[in-house]
Amino acid sequence: MKLVIKSLALAIAAAGLAAPALADTATTKGGFQIKSDDGNFEAKLGGRIHFDGNFFTDEKDIAVAPADNSNSNFFFRRARITLEGRAYDFTYKFENDFASSDTAGGVTATRNEGLREMWIGRQVMGNKNLRLGQAKPYRGMEELTSSNEITFMERPFATATGVYGNQFATGVFLDGSGEGYGYGVSAYTPRSADQAKTQGMSYNARGYLVPLRTNGNLIHIGVSATSDNFETNTATVRPRVVGRENGLRNTGTAGNQIVTGGAFNEQTTVAAELAARFGGVMVQGEYAMATFKDTLGAVTPEQEVDTYYVQASYFLTDHTKPYDFKKGVFKSPKLNGEEGAIELKVRYDQIENKDLDNREASYYAVGVNYYATPNTRFMIEYVDGKLKNNTATELEAAAVTARAQFNF
Repeated sequence: MKLVIKSLALAIAAAGLAAPALADTATTKGGFQIKSDDGNFEAKLGGRIHFDGNFFTDEKDIAVAPADNSNSNFFFRRARITLEGRAYDFTYKFENDFASSDTAGGVTATRNEGLREMWIGRQVMGNKNLRLGQAKPYRGMEELTSSNEITFMERPFATATGVYGNQFATGVFLDGSGEGYGYGVSAYTPRSADQAKTQGMSYNARGYLVPLRTNGNLIHIGVSATSDNFETNTATVRPRVVGRENGLRNTGTAGNQIVTGGAFNEQTTVAAELAARFGGVMVQGEYAMATFKDTLGAVTPEQEVDTYYVQASYFLTDHTKPYDFKKGVFKSPKLNGEEGAIELKVRYDQIENKDLDNREASYYAVGVNYYATPNTRFMIEYVDGKLKNNTATELEAAAVTARAQFNF
């Protein structure tokens, strides 16, 4: 409720800022947009709805609630409202997800984690972008790609859903780009603003190059490094393997995480990314190595977690994915007239603790995306995964997952 009130308050405040300028121009293309006649104020209201279904074909190793026959279900993966715009030389963005509650074993998380982005920014030192507030640190290609434009329904382990703790953090963010290159640096607290405590300090940097960009072909090379310093021992890695909700996932109980839970206060992660586009063919992969340390109690040995993924896609129709040179990511295809786009895809993903046995997970996924309109996409995937929860016994699961996506 507090977050809803906060959302309304921000919307009212934005409207109040624009009111003196008596905005004359309003459009509805790509969301509701309004602009003052003097050009000093702009506001855009948008959003996204991702409605998912999990249909398990193998769930013998997943705990099923006594009242249920299966973990198969429907749910809203995302239901977001976004307000963004400009006031004079300052830009702003506020985004809240009303479908962000997480479930594990039928228990819904109690903390309010709907707040995604909330920042103000402006250009500095020429074309550099400075932002203050809550946003994504610069931690890899897939992580920085919008959920509206990622190739698969879920991100791989080499992102905030796997190696890193929070996807969004509160701090200072600076990025810039030029002819065939880009970079970003950030300093932030390692917890998001919706959590009760936000102590600690983290630092992050990412850089990328585009050495080839001719005749529709393109190669992207990137690296990033992150240092997370918590004031308490809180770092954990608990990946989801098959199914977002009620699926095969790391249990999170003491000693069963990919790294032993609640024992580390420092995490250092280095990552590399490589992607290529040749017409309608896309290949992308990332590798991340995270080191976890306990410098407070000094009782837990240092542990290293390695993860990588490789994915590829191919358009059956005459389409290709455009590249965003300012962010160093690929975007959804631009549709040609009334024709939709059909994309085949495949991925392999793995994560492993290199210092402790029987703490690893992997899966492969194949599927199809259908881009019906610029605002509508349908996705279907078959996912087959394996997990070791601190035991030599390998848990397995498989599911057909599907999504109906609408954004405005």
